[in-house]
Amino acid sequence: MPNHGLARRRGPLDRAVVLARAHSQVVSTSFHADGGRAAADLVFRVNLASEFQRYGESRSGVRLREPVRFHFPRDYPMQAPELSLREDFSRNHPHMQPWLIDGRPIPCIYDGNLRELLHHEGFVGLLNQTSVWLDSAADGTLIDPDQGWEPVRRDSCDDHLIADADALRDLTSCSKGYRFLRLGYVQSDSKARHVLGGISSKRFFWSNRIPLGSAASGGMRRSLALVVWPRAGSACKAVMCDTYLPETVDSVGALKRRATEYHCLDEFDDGLANLKWRLSTHWQPGSFVLAVVLLAHRPYHLVGSQSSIELCPYVVDVAGPDHFARGDATPVRPAAHHDPVSRRLLVQMSGGDSKSPRVRWTLIGAGSLGSKIAMHLARAGHGPDVVVDNAGMSPHNAARHALLPRPAAKANLLCESLRELDQRPRAIIADAGTPSIFSPQNAILSNDSWALVNATATLSVHSTISASRVMKTRAVEVSLFGGGSIGSISIEGPNRNPNAGDLMAEFYANVADDRTLREGVFGDGSQTVRQPIGQGCGSLTMPMSDGRVSLFAASMAEYLLTRQRDELPSSGKLLIGRLADSGLGMRWKDIDMPPVTVVDASLDGEPWSIHVHSRADAGIQEEMARYDSVETGGVLVGSISEASRTVHVVDVVDAPDDSVRKTNEFVLGTRGLIRQLEALSNTADCSLYCLGTWHSHLSEKLASETDRATARAVSLARLTPSLFLIRGTDGYNAILGDAADDPAIQEDVRTC
Repeated sequence: MPNHGLARRRGPLDRAVVLARAHSQVVSTSFHADGGRAAADLVFRVNLASEFQRYGESRSGVRLREPVRFHFPRDYPMQAPELSLREDFSRNHPHMQPWLIDGRPIPCIYDGNLRELLHHEGFVGLLNQTSVWLDSAADGTLIDPDQGWEPVRRDSCDDHLIADADALRDLTSCSKGYRFLRLGYVQSDSKARHVLGGISSKRFFWSNRIPLGSAASGGMRRSLALVVWPRAGSACKAVMCDTYLPETVDSVGALKRRATEYHCLDEFDDGLANLKWRLSTHWQPGSFVLAVVLLAHRPYHLVGSQSSIELCPYVVDVAGPDHFARGDATPVRPAAHHDPVSRRLLVQMSGGDSKSPRVRWTLIGAGSLGSKIAMHLARAGHGPDVVVDNAGMSPHNAARHALLPRPAAKANLLCESLRELDQRPRAIIADAGTPSIFSPQNAILSNDSWALVNATATLSVHSTISASRVMKTRAVEVSLFGGGSIGSISIEGPNRNPNAGDLMAEFYANVADDRTLREGVFGDGSQTVRQPIGQGCGSLTMPMSDGRVSLFAASMAEYLLTRQRDELPSSGKLLIGRLADSGLGMRWKDIDMPPVTVVDASLDGEPWSIHVHSRADAGIQEEMARYDSVETGGVLVGSISEASRTVHVVDVVDAPDDSVRKTNEFVLGTRGLIRQLEALSNTADCSLYCLGTWHSHLSEKLASETDRATARAVSLARLTPSLFLIRGTDGYNAILGDAADDPAIQEDVRTC
């Protein structure tokens, strides 16, 4: 090829000239004016198979040299040029646009917007894609059977029909060859009166009472759709159409010719005859829109589908008993098909596998955080099955709720919105802070529930979940702190160990160790305040913007979506997120929490559980290893839940240096201990505190009389009940004492 050079020239069109002349597959160029716009006729060298090179043309009609016209808009290169082929270029190719430019066919060289390709790869990108398209058209490989049959392009259609493609394809099992279905539609106010309609999978039934084209509630007009398909042949196989045909239908006559090409003209005529007869017997003044859908059988499955049946939809205006006012010349407009909102579509659009089973889960709390998480997950096809909340929607909820407020129960409103996303949740208007929420009558959980998600940030609900002995489903809790600067996600472990209470105690232990978290969780912005919402009315809430709630809700929903797709973690999980200083992002700390050691105990004849966290257990083991020939001990730190009758032992404090350790006795010292415990409690804002003491036995864990006496008189008991923990060679033993009922302990508390 002659060297045209790459001389620097002014202007984007000059640069396009240089690039075109330098392209390896462009053999000639000619620039000229075309209707006031610049145009370039570029001749591309096409790589024909050797068997066709001597003829200069492939079997599909593509020539060895193909002219392509580039129509440059006035604002090029902001906008991309349009491409057109020679006028006699066969349009029976895939990836061909349905419209023409001055009678010239238009190739679809790129699966996307040409402007984006131009901005990404420049004019060379357009040249490269054009060359690739011509080579593929010559080889007949524009359609890859493994990828699927390319449906007729309908990008330019101004009329749109929404229909369940699978439901329409299922009609082909009927031998009649056509069916009338219900159609609801609205029309634009423009002169063209473009249609947006929805085809139901329900049959249309004729009625004199409801005129076709009449408006129902919401402005939707009533009409019908005629769906047509070829009857099965003698071999009981559908008649296949393996010729690619661009969308050129513009009249009833052209629609009949297309039905002929799709081997369903007889069925189409039968349907039209039935329609005409029905209109003659059910006629009312006025006009309406008729939708027609031809079902074409292709040689293999369509791109993005497992079916080989292609939907080809159209709309036509019908008036009076004569239906088509101009006969076969009555205008027909091709319509674009859109899938209806469905869980399958939502899963696909969210990057998931539409064939994967849907997990079942329950949401407690339909407030601002819970509603946003539910809507995020529902838009990915994984909304909740049950929504539990006992509150109603109030005007002030508009500040942060995912839904617009109107008088109704929050759970009902949220479920209504989820149903619009093809999900069928059940609303339960009940107080989730009472044990009865888990009664069989409520049935908030199924046997195969993935998780129970608590988004209430209510301590009573948290305690109810933690205390439940009947619930087998793992609980997930999401919370916000510090005016939306801190967030947490906790997931119970297998068999609910660790449980929600353990994870909350672990959260506060991590907060106590991190100054930034402490300031966020316990700082000035962390307090709930009573906000006035009307005369004499207020709402106890933590002020924060909707944006902050949304930031955390989106992150939490993304994490839960991953867990729904991949399974829950194999251990307990605690995630703590904090808002970046810029307010534009978040940082998350991911903490695995192993199972806690559960020690049974009793108090006043009632069963209690002592949950020894791994951090506390490790501290005890290390202390015993240091003093392996004598008894040793220390102070227990954590929290108590009287509602669930559980003591959470989160950590241990080393014994003071005046403690006494002997082979059969340990005496806890007191030097500096009170100040140390007060400092710890203040650091954790009293969320963690002294629980009691522990000491080791060099033999079994059985408590001696001395141990029991010490437990009754333990001087560090600051709250009730107090814990005395023994670690022997065979595990833990626990004794609980209640300072409120023991005068000796009361006196010791006063002494402390």
